[in-house]
Amino acid sequence: MTAIGIDFGTTNSVAAVATAQGTRVIRIDTPPHEWADLGFDRVLPSVVNVGPDRQLSFGWAAKTANEGDKFEAIKRLFAAEEISTVGDNEFFVEEIAAAIFRHIRQRIISEGTDFSSAMITVPANSRGLARYRTKVCAGLGGIEPLGLINEPTAAAMAYSRRQIVDDQTILVFDFGGGTLDCTLLETREGMFFEQASRGIRRLGGVDFDNAILSAVAGETAGSETWSRSDKSRLKMAIEMAKIRLSDSDLGETTVVVPDVLSGYRLTRPRFDEITRPLVERSRTVIEKVLGELRMKGSDIDVLLLVGGTSKVPAVRQFVSELLGVAPATGVDPMTAIAEGAAIAAGIQTGELQDNDFFVSTEHALGTVTLDPIARTLRFSPVIPRNQKLPAKTTETFYPVTDNQQSVLVTVIEGDPDKPLTHEENQILTEFEVPFDPPRPMSAAGFDLTFSYDTDGLLHVDIVDAMSGKKMSERVTVSFKGAAGGAELVGMANRVRMMVDTGTVTAGPTSDAGLDHRDARSLDLATKANSKVIPFLEPDDSAKIRQLVETMNAAGDSELQAAQDALEAILRKYSYLL
Repeated sequence: MTAIGIDFGTTNSVAAVATAQGTRVIRIDTPPHEWADLGFDRVLPSVVNVGPDRQLSFGWAAKTANEGDKFEAIKRLFAAEEISTVGDNEFFVEEIAAAIFRHIRQRIISEGTDFSSAMITVPANSRGLARYRTKVCAGLGGIEPLGLINEPTAAAMAYSRRQIVDDQTILVFDFGGGTLDCTLLETREGMFFEQASRGIRRLGGVDFDNAILSAVAGETAGSETWSRSDKSRLKMAIEMAKIRLSDSDLGETTVVVPDVLSGYRLTRPRFDEITRPLVERSRTVIEKVLGELRMKGSDIDVLLLVGGTSKVPAVRQFVSELLGVAPATGVDPMTAIAEGAAIAAGIQTGELQDNDFFVSTEHALGTVTLDPIARTLRFSPVIPRNQKLPAKTTETFYPVTDNQQSVLVTVIEGDPDKPLTHEENQILTEFEVPFDPPRPMSAAGFDLTFSYDTDGLLHVDIVDAMSGKKMSERVTVSFKGAAGGAELVGMANRVRMMVDTGTVTAGPTSDAGLDHRDARSLDLATKANSKVIPFLEPDDSAKIRQLVETMNAAGDSELQAAQDALEAILRKYSYLL
């Protein structure tokens, strides 16, 4: 099995492969020469463009397209949005992200690396829904996720593999295209432990570009007449100017502006002035991480700056001066996360033996209870922050009155130290559990067990504390806003058709995009992928994977035969089902 890591980024995505000899970034796209000269020859822009003729393009072709509707920064919508609309085109968020994953898969294979699974990266402070959707979208794109690894942990692994180091305290400042994460890790005997992590989910290079765009528009006469196409080209010119000022000793550069022959003169001092408020916002995040662990900058052994925005000189200077630590060298801020994910994939598959890593919870998971003294509702954690995954914790709770008929269990994610109504606290699901029979409070205790794995799924079990009997069926929290099974099968089929044909053939949210006939296919694929394949030898598992792919690609006339063939081979492993 090939150890592949994929950094699915807000603005750019990167793929890497790890072997015992080291890591290698896979070139999954070819940029225009002016971007290649700036070091962007190993990244694929996370962009999808729908042209006027409904033709799809990805990566650099999509980013540089002069016509059509561009879907960009789709990862920012994972936390809440269900639909992404640009111009006349409307898609499920999962469809756009899955299409990018499928395109990445095809590009990796075209470069000579055959694979079916990969370790996928996520921001350290992404919430349950965002993590779940990342996993689902990779699967919809034809990539089986080996697991999800936090981006700072991946960066630290890439650094440690290059540097022969003793146990260290590493602060990873991850400033990418869409998110900012600050994470402190400890390395002990080759293992990685996340100690604390804080972040801002909507702060990154995209915001730098938008701030400069607003400044340029405000200082340019006639900017109110710019078309959407004009603004798109200007924004790309601004991004390139930002990169030029970050990667060289240039004191200024010229931005090509619509209808302005001389362009816009962007000096480094002006650039720093415009973006300074965004840089300053990182101060609170850094101070929170250190404060949580009662540490100072002098306690840090290694400062890793990763993500494209961390290459901005003002950012590097600000963080370095704030901590009193010089940034480490030896890793590429643009590719380190993908390389670390590939290393984690190698560890997961057993191909690499020299490291280990742990993923931990970024937010507490718990339920809502009544404070008996204040008589107000509060967040009662079951699994705390920074808990190593997989985690399984049980807490006992009681109803608030005698002889209650039932109790409402609310599953919440966030920060127990903040008010229950704080925006950091999000209700994931609620369900009612009956008491049979009703009884006094003292005899009505129930055990609430949370099981949370690295796959991003939370399982909740409720057992009567007195009798030990289950009070309800296991609840799997796939997180509010996620699509249902029938929708996911339809999306997978639609994504496959869109990417493979390069054409959008139907309205994205119409019934043409959803295939509800495939409940049997979904059931068979789930059994094969989760209950059988993980326990087989490579040759046997490859045969079943091929049958799953054949079934997923089958047309109406061939579907039943493909389903029957898969079901027949699964019967051999009925003891696993």
